Amino acid sequence: MSTKITSRNRRFCIFDYFLDGVYLTWEEVEGQCPVLIPGDDWDIRLEDGTQITAKIIEIEDVSENECRIYLNSN
Repeated sequence: MSTKITSRNRRFCIFDYFLDGVYLTWEEVEGQCPVLIPGDDWDIRLEDGTQITAKIIEIEDVSENECRIYLNSN
């Protein structure tokens, strides 16, 4: 019996968002991961459908595919 695993060819990123020091939400992005730059504004869509725009203040790598995005609401 053989099984073909196609998920190895996929790229993905997991972003954990923190707004003003408080955990906000997480997001998994499949395909090419976006380039995040401190100082840029970033849009986050919440589960209830609302969208928040906040400034990226820091990016912390957790693993090869996961990072924490620290945002500021000011």
